[in-house]
Amino acid sequence: MGKYTRYPILSKSKRQMSPLWRGVGCILIVIVPLMSFWLMLLLAPPIIATGLVPYQLLGYIQFPVWVLRNKITSGLALFIGSLNHLWLSIIIFLVVLLILSAIISLSYTALYQTLGPVRYTPVDAPPSKHKPKKYTR
Repeated sequence: MGKYTRYPILSKSKRQMSPLWRGVGCILIVIVPLMSFWLMLLLAPPIIATGLVPYQLLGYIQFPVWVLRNKITSGLALFIGSLNHLWLSIIIFLVVLLILSAIISLSYTALYQTLGPVRYTPVDAPPSKHKPKKYTR
């Protein structure tokens, strides 16, 4: 057992993530925002029809005059200003995106809990059975 003796390191090969799950994740990065946008388009008219939406969120966005004078920002400002109910649409989009992401995360967690690998492997220490003494003054 010398100081400079080399020992072979026996390590298990790490379990690689399935390419299928990587593909599902990449697809969800694209699909969830598209679904949110589609649902926003479906939900915006009924929400506006209720009459409970503040008037500040409705209508067109108006930019200050200096934005329209600048050649660089004028085209973008004119395009954004032509979109009706933009603030309401952004809020609905973000809320739907948050809800869809939460649903997908919870369903993935439930699926992983039921079908995933075991929690403890044979090399893990068993859970402690120590019960602390009740503290009394």
